[in-house]
Amino acid sequence: MSKRALLKGFLLLSPALLAALVLGGFLLSRSEQASEAERETPVSSPVRIALENGLTTLTVDEAAQTRSGIQLQALNAAEPTAGATVYGTVLDLQPLTDLSSRYASGVADLDSAKATSEAARAELERTQTLFADVQNASLKALQAARSANAAATAKVKSAQASLGAIAASARQQYGATVAGWALSPSSSELTRLLERREVLLRVVFPGGQAGAAPAVLKAIGDGVAAFDARLISAAPQVDPGIQGQSYFYRAAAPLATGARISARASVTVAVKATTKAGVLIPASAIVWYGGQPWAYVRTGKGEFQRRAIDPHFPQDGDYFVTDGFAPGELAVVRGAQLLLSEESRAQSGSQQENE
Repeated sequence: MSKRALLKGFLLLSPALLAALVLGGFLLSRSEQASEAERETPVSSPVRIALENGLTTLTVDEAAQTRSGIQLQALNAAEPTAGATVYGTVLDLQPLTDLSSRYASGVADLDSAKATSEAARAELERTQTLFADVQNASLKALQAARSANAAATAKVKSAQASLGAIAASARQQYGATVAGWALSPSSSELTRLLERREVLLRVVFPGGQAGAAPAVLKAIGDGVAAFDARLISAAPQVDPGIQGQSYFYRAAAPLATGARISARASVTVAVKATTKAGVLIPASAIVWYGGQPWAYVRTGKGEFQRRAIDPHFPQDGDYFVTDGFAPGELAVVRGAQLLLSEESRAQSGSQQENE
């Protein structure tokens, strides 16, 4: 075949090849666009959010409810209990730590002074024996030994006085029990406080109280679920911000230094409390969001409304409320935290769609 024939055949095939390449590229591009569109198509959320009268309502499908393990409990009517709301503060442990360190240093100083005193006394006895034995030791050596012994004895007394002053200061600030923890080198109670496994609370009971402080308080703090606070002893110093009798409590709760807590004390106090009837929100129904306690209430099939709880009336870990809830309403007592997570996830998805 001649070169002219080959060239002619190539020229005849070129438009067909070009068209095939263009068509293939077009089809490939359409396929990639379809795949990209499929990837970018938002997945339908199992939770829908609506805002009604300032309250957030979730509509949750059956699968999400099953996944959250939602359980409901009817709210019971309740009357306000006797007693008052008491308040407390998480104490800074630095002063207690300083006292403990100073006391340990004082013990070491006293031990050193006692050892020096023992050596000085032994040297004095030896010098006295030599002096009495035909003056094998000079009078000057005897006088020097007596002076050294007197100085060593004085240092022991000074160290003892310093140690006593530190112990007295600890008792004046913290009372005998907590001071005893600080002054003991092997105190497990102090170790738990220093390792932040527990916090030290000063709780103030209002004036007019009758009866002893409860051994256990069911307390709450900002953003923290209810926890047990256990009585240690009476506090010798008052809280400058709250008038009343102060007590030390300890609690295994993740509270920051200076945080305020509150609790409902089952003691008789001369304060005015609410007399309005209400309902009791169980502790298992409470979730914390934005530093505020909330509870979910079922308002219809698959519908759950998040309502704020007045935090001023804690009651043994539960909350007594007079507004926002009604007896017989069904509160979520299991799965509430997961509902809150689903709500946050749905809100994030809605924001992404709007963007």
